[in-house]
Amino acid sequence: MPIVVLDPGHGGRDSGAQGNGLVEKHLALEIAIKTRDILVKQFEVVVHMTRTDDTFISLSERAQMANRLNADYFVSFHHNAAGGSGFESYVYIGTRNQRTGQLQNIVHDRIMEFLRPLGIRDRGKKEANFAVLRETSMPAILLENLFVDNAGDAAHLQRESFRTDLANATAKGIASALGLIDRFPPTAPDWKREAIDWLYQEGLLTHEDWKKSIENPLPLWAEAVVLRRLFDKLNK
Repeated sequence: MPIVVLDPGHGGRDSGAQGNGLVEKHLALEIAIKTRDILVKQFEVVVHMTRTDDTFISLSERAQMANRLNADYFVSFHHNAAGGSGFESYVYIGTRNQRTGQLQNIVHDRIMEFLRPLGIRDRGKKEANFAVLRETSMPAILLENLFVDNAGDAAHLQRESFRTDLANATAKGIASALGLIDRFPPTAPDWKREAIDWLYQEGLLTHEDWKKSIENPLPLWAEAVVLRRLFDKLNK
């Protein structure tokens, strides 16, 4: 399966940008975790995080982690400050006309589909010599999700529902860019996905093909297998 590394910027002693009661390292981590959860729930993909708590990790360590994993895509989450407003994305210098730039176009545009109706400014698709973009050996993108020191941007970022929707747009952008396979039929409601996921988590179903035909009844032999596994679990 494709491997994606999500990189919440800053952490530990490095707080990143601050303003209007917002701290970049905390925002970046929350949105990255939400993005991870959406990706693994909805798509056939392996997702790794460079950090999952308030820990300082050097820029080179982040890139090296992705390189060791032989990741297919690296996505770094950040927030802006020091004047301005809106959303922008970055790739390494000279890669805008390569596959990295093609993926950037898809991810950036998908995020702006969510942000634009809210009146949030598109600051553009840019290039920069950032370490995590320079030192990663796979396509990489760095997202600057609004300005924490701008009152209008901060008002959006302060809403949990906005952060969730932003993570959803980011996950969908990554999925579109990489052509990820949906784990379930696109029309399957969340409650059906959650019920099927529980069967797999408990080991009652194991073959991935069942996820592609969740509206079809289980044959008698499969029902017997599920019941036997459930019986064994209850009698351990």
